Amino acid sequence: MLRPFWKSLLISPALLGMALAVSPAATAAETKSQAGVSRDEMTGSEVAQFDQSQLIEQLETYSDEDGLETNQQVTSVSELRDVSPTDWAYEALRSLVERYGCIVGYPDRTFRGNRATSRWEFAAGLNACLNTMERLIQENVAVLREDIEKLKRLMQEFEAELAALGARVDNLEGRVAFLEDHQFSTTTKLVGEVIFAVTAAGGSRSSEDNQAVLQDRIRLSFNSSFSGEDLLVTRLSASTGTGSNRFTMNQPDLRVINPDTGQPIGISLEENTVVNPTATQTFNIGPRRNEEDNDVVIDWVGYYAPIEIFNNFKVDTYVSAWGGKWYDFVPTLNPFFEDFDGGKGSLSTFSQRNPIYRIGGGAGAGASVQLDWLNNVLGPTSISFGYLAGTPNSPCVNGDGGDKCNSGKSTNPATGKPYAESDGGNGLFNGNYGALAQINTNIFDSVNIGFTYVHAYHKPDSPIFGEGINKGPGIVGTSIANGSRSTLNNAFAGGSVGDPGTSTTSFNGSGRNSLDGLEVNPFDWGGKVTNSYGVAGTWRPYDWVNFSAFGSFHNVRYLGRGMSAELWTGGGGFAFPDLFKEGNLLGVFAGVQPYQGDSDRPTTAGYHELPLQNPITVEVFYRYQVTDNISLTPGVIWISKPEQFVNMQGSDGEVVGTLRGTFSF
Repeated sequence: MLRPFWKSLLISPALLGMALAVSPAATAAETKSQAGVSRDEMTGSEVAQFDQSQLIEQLETYSDEDGLETNQQVTSVSELRDVSPTDWAYEALRSLVERYGCIVGYPDRTFRGNRATSRWEFAAGLNACLNTMERLIQENVAVLREDIEKLKRLMQEFEAELAALGARVDNLEGRVAFLEDHQFSTTTKLVGEVIFAVTAAGGSRSSEDNQAVLQDRIRLSFNSSFSGEDLLVTRLSASTGTGSNRFTMNQPDLRVINPDTGQPIGISLEENTVVNPTATQTFNIGPRRNEEDNDVVIDWVGYYAPIEIFNNFKVDTYVSAWGGKWYDFVPTLNPFFEDFDGGKGSLSTFSQRNPIYRIGGGAGAGASVQLDWLNNVLGPTSISFGYLAGTPNSPCVNGDGGDKCNSGKSTNPATGKPYAESDGGNGLFNGNYGALAQINTNIFDSVNIGFTYVHAYHKPDSPIFGEGINKGPGIVGTSIANGSRSTLNNAFAGGSVGDPGTSTTSFNGSGRNSLDGLEVNPFDWGGKVTNSYGVAGTWRPYDWVNFSAFGSFHNVRYLGRGMSAELWTGGGGFAFPDLFKEGNLLGVFAGVQPYQGDSDRPTTAGYHELPLQNPITVEVFYRYQVTDNISLTPGVIWISKPEQFVNMQGSDGEVVGTLRGTFSF
C-alpha cells in the first residue's frame, strides 16, 4: 500500500511543472482508478518539497486517511475551483484529465497553478505520467505520438532524478514502517461520566423521613500513557448522594442479655440515625470522607504497567496511591452487572459484585499473572494478588486518620466513658488493610470460575464491607454485619433501653449500672480481623443471555473480646444484553446480602441476641441506550428484613425505585 500512497502524495505539486515544460497537452488531474490506487489508499495530501526529512515530519498528516472525503477525486477540470476557462493552461489541464488522468488535485478541489515546483517534484509527476502511459500502451489504448516524444525528451533531461526516485521512495517506505511500529508520544485522554438519579424508598421498613431525591455523581478521569502499554489514571469525583445522604431505616429493636438476670432486655436504636447499607446504590459511591454537595476531590490515583520477566511471561502490575479497589485489577466475574460502580451496570451495589471485593481498599499494589502451563488442563488461567491499606497517608499512631490524632481511645457516647478498646492505628501497615489472592480459570470457553481469599484488619469504627474507609455505615450488607462501632453505638446512645424504654444515657448514668460498670453497652468492641472465602462464576450459553453467581463466607474475630462471628452472603442473576435494541440490557438479580449467621454477639456485659433473618434482595432493571453516550435505567430493588433486626413496628420490607440517567464521554 505504501508505494502507491507515496506516489500519490508526490504527484500533485509536479503538475504545474508539467503544464509549463511539456506542452498545452501535458497538465492533468489524476483519477484514482487510472493511477492504480484504491480509494482507501488515496489521500490527496500535499508534499511541498521532495525531501526525506520533511516527508517524515509530515507523516502523521499524510497517513490520516480517515480525515479525507471520498469525493476528492476530480473527473473534469471544471471541478477545480481555482481553474477557469480563461486561464492559459486550461486546455492543457483538460487534455490530460480526459486522456491520461495521471495527476491529482488538492483535497479542497484546487490546483494551485501559481505555486513554484522543484526538480524533484517535477520528476515525481513525470514518473507518474510515464507509468500511466506505459500501462495504456500495454492495454492497446491510443497515445498521441507527440506526447510520447515530449516525455522521451523529459526522461533524458531528468534521467538522474528518475533513477534515484525509486530508491528514495523505498527508503521512505522503510522509515515509515519503522515509525509506525515504534513511534509513541505521551498521551492523556479525558474520560467522563455524569449520573442523574431520581430515587425514592418506601415500604414498611423504610423510615417515614425518607423523601424522593434527585442526586448526581460526576467522575472525570485523566488517562495518561507514557509507553503505549502503561496507564496512569487520575480521577476527579463529586457527588450529592454519598455519606449520610442515603436512605435510613425505621427504629429497630435489639435484644440484649442482662448480666444480672441472664434474661434479654429490649434495646432500640434511635430512628433515622443508621443509614441502611443494604439499600446503597452505585451512584452513592463517591468521595467517602467529609465531602458532600458536589465538592470536587481526587478519589483515585492508580498506575498500570506490564513487566515482561522473560519471553512469554509477563506480569501485569498495579500501584494505587489513593482510592484503589480490588476490582481495579482483579476479575470479579459478574459481567453486565459489573460496571466498576459506574452508571451502566446494576443499580444496587450488592448486584454489582461479590461483597468480598468490598473488603479492603485504599493505597497499595497488586499484580496478575497468566498461567500458560495450565491452559491444556483448565483452560486460560490466571492468578491475582495484592495488598491495599485504608489510611496509608496518616502517620498517627491512633486516631481516625483524618484531621486529628488522639491518645488511642475516644469517648463512648452511650456511657460517657472512654471506649474499652483503642480506636486503632494508621499508616501503611498499622491501620485498615486487606490482602487478597485469587485464581481464575476459563472452562469450555463459556464458563469462568474464580476462587478468592481475603485477609483483612478493620479498625473498630471501620465497616467490614466499606473498602477500607475509617468510619461509616458500609457499602453493602446489614449494619451488624459491617460492625462499625461508631455507627451503631452513636445510634444506640440516642435510643432507649428496656420496655417501656429508658434513654440509654439515663440508664447507663444512674443506679448500680454506672457504679459497677455493668452499663448496657453492646457495641464496644475493638478492631476486627476477617478471613473471607469466596467463589464466583459466569456462564454465557448464548449471545442473548448470561448467568452469573457468587457466594462468600466471612469469619470475624473481635479483638479484645475473644469472640467471633460468621457472616454469609450469596446471589445470582440473569442478564439479557441487546434486548429490543443493540446496547440495551435487562438484568434480574436475587440473593442474600452479608448478614450475621450466628445468634450471639460480643458485648461489654456479655452478649446480645439477633434473630436470624436473612436480608433477601431482589433487583430488576432495564438499561435503555438512547445514544452511544446516553442511557436511561429504570429499576426496582426489594429488600426483605434489610437490617436483620426485629422492627418495633413489626414490619419487614423496603422498596427502592430509581430512574438513572448516565452521560458518558
